[in-house]
Amino acid sequence: MRLLRSLTLPLLLLALPLAQAAPRPLVAERSEIAFSVKQMGVPVSGKFTRFEALVDLDLAKPEAGSAKLSVDIASLSTGDEEADAVALDKPWLDRAGFPKASFQSSGVKALGGERYEARGTLTIRGKSRPLTVPFSAQPQKDGSLRLAGEFSLRRADFGIGGGEWNEGDLVAPEVPVRFTLWLAPAR
Repeated sequence: MRLLRSLTLPLLLLALPLAQAAPRPLVAERSEIAFSVKQMGVPVSGKFTRFEALVDLDLAKPEAGSAKLSVDIASLSTGDEEADAVALDKPWLDRAGFPKASFQSSGVKALGGERYEARGTLTIRGKSRPLTVPFSAQPQKDGSLRLAGEFSLRRADFGIGGGEWNEGDLVAPEVPVRFTLWLAPAR
């Protein structure tokens, strides 16, 4: 019993720094994940309206940072119900079979100034691919943190679209994605 008590304080002291390094909460109403795809040369823009993010980023030690994002596929919105129905159907994002897309970081690297990159794995439609995401991190006066970046994904890497949609130039093979994540002040 005495041994257990003597170990309790050191273990609590070791856990204290971990408790202080909790991820910052996402400010969802200010955050956005958007995309633009060209269909017959015409850009079609959209966004996802429901997603979660756990981001732990200390700008003094970015290499210790981590990020985990989960996107509700059914929250896709292009402003056109017919286009949304097609995009959410089986040949495209298949919301019924794969309701979530996710990104899990494996490392963060400082590039200088406010520029960083997160390396990790992007999973869409059950297919996982490595991805490096460049982003900027801008501390705000209120203590919040604004993360913003852009990357492109290849539809074929994730089995998005198919058949006639992949013929010719009907739908571009690359999809640019841009994001802005607002994180609440550190606690």
